[in-house]
Amino acid sequence: MLTRLWTIGVKVAELEQELAFHRRIGHDIVLDETVTVNERTFRVVLLRMGDKYLHLFEEAVYEDQLAEPLAPGPCHIVYISEDFELDIADIQSAGAHLLFPLTTIEGEFGRRRVAFFRSPGGMIFEVIRVLENRVPEV
Repeated sequence: MLTRLWTIGVKVAELEQELAFHRRIGHDIVLDETVTVNERTFRVVLLRMGDKYLHLFEEAVYEDQLAEPLAPGPCHIVYISEDFELDIADIQSAGAHLLFPLTTIEGEFGRRRVAFFRSPGGMIFEVIRVLENRVPEV
């Protein structure tokens, strides 16, 4: 079962400019790292805003699987799963399709089993199973 919404992924046109803005308004940068997904590298920054997180990036890791590039703004939400395989099966049975094969990613944040989906209505979302967590919980 998807147990909770963890964060929102937001595409920005200029990451450094956006980070400077968030620093000025008092948001904490929790992680600023490069992750590798399907042999491509992406810079992803995790911000803490009070009791919430935002992931900021200039390109989403799944963007090359889409018909068109994403516009800047909120792109996807991230759910935490406690029963990853069952949730993946349920999500696919409900009509969502994978954007690319399931993968495991690792970085300063820890290790995650990851699946990116598009719902029948077009919403993009990520389901993660936390294998190792190095992010302070809010």
